Amino acid sequence: MHMITEPPSLFALQIATLSVIVISAHQLLLRARNRQVYRPLAVCLLAIGFITALPISKTLLPVSFQVLHLIFCLPALLLVAPSLWLYSIGLTCQTPWSFQKSDIKHFAPSGFGCLVALVALILPEQYRYAILVNDNLTLVEQAPTVLRSVIYGLLIVTFGCVLGWIAQSAWYFYKLINRLHHYHEQLKDVFASTEQKELRWLVWLLISVGGVWLFIALDLFLDNLFSPIQFDQHLYAMMLLLLVYSLALWGLRQKPGFTECYELADSHEFVSDPTSSEQVKYQRSALDHQRASQIVTKLEHAMVVDKCYLDANLSLPKLAKHIHTPSHYISQTLNETLGMRFFDFVNQHRVDAAKQLLAQEQDAILTVAMEVGFNSKSAFYTAFKKHTTLTPSDYRKQHQIEGNQ
Repeated sequence: MHMITEPPSLFALQIATLSVIVISAHQLLLRARNRQVYRPLAVCLLAIGFITALPISKTLLPVSFQVLHLIFCLPALLLVAPSLWLYSIGLTCQTPWSFQKSDIKHFAPSGFGCLVALVALILPEQYRYAILVNDNLTLVEQAPTVLRSVIYGLLIVTFGCVLGWIAQSAWYFYKLINRLHHYHEQLKDVFASTEQKELRWLVWLLISVGGVWLFIALDLFLDNLFSPIQFDQHLYAMMLLLLVYSLALWGLRQKPGFTECYELADSHEFVSDPTSSEQVKYQRSALDHQRASQIVTKLEHAMVVDKCYLDANLSLPKLAKHIHTPSHYISQTLNETLGMRFFDFVNQHRVDAAKQLLAQEQDAILTVAMEVGFNSKSAFYTAFKKHTTLTPSDYRKQHQIEGNQ
């Protein structure tokens, strides 16, 4: 057995990371029986785990298994970004996500990586060892012409795959940020309170991963052309453990943002594409001006008389059920007739109610916020300033000054 000694502390961090991945992936796969959205995240974590386990295999496994492990790290590397992308799609879809044939294209690079790995496996053993274990190209130079050409071609293709992984990761990073931006906007058409659904943790995680990715990409690039960056392996291992732990923890806690709307999936009251325009979204609607006016009357009655805005978890489906009107008609009326999103429409009434309480009572700002339906003080301040250009405290002070004059 070929043993490579790792410092005990570094080996412990690698084992801890792999343990978190295995336990979390197992839990995610169990949940995927009922909701497929967790399956891509499990695949993403397992791919990361396969790469992370490389130093461990160098310590514990025979050289033949080390080589096999190293060869298949390439397709695993190309599997991480597409899996995270599909997981994000599942979290932000307005209908329950499931794997479709159209999703297969995302795994084409990883499939090509598997093909490269299989070609590497059929090389004579001594040449695989010379390239992957001993880093010795002298033996390759002595190989027959055809075999030497195949080996050098394989090395070039592998380097191209590494560069391709850098481009692939950058592309999916851009797509994820763009997707989340549209998702945040779309939430406002369905929910009056969005703080717990905005996936802010995923945005910050992506930014953190982006920083680590830049470092790894630079290290891989330099390692293939010149020499790797010299840095403390403990720092890298700790960062990786923290990122994996965060992804696993939040992944296990997070539900898809539109879970409450899934029962409406069969009625097609919501579109699943967050990038579709309002014009396309409503182009087949049968809503006319008279019906829209009736819906406006119902909406005002629900807010002013029934005070539905006091429900901190008020959503478009809940309000639709309350006024016995299809959700997509309400959404269309708000957007085209009132020029408002559901989020702004409800919060406008909450702010109006808060203004009365601020003028009449001396309750704490947080108490007022909760009484009118807001979930947090920060959300209250944001909405209040948006609709009045003043903070709640400034509004109260201004009202007191006007009252004393």
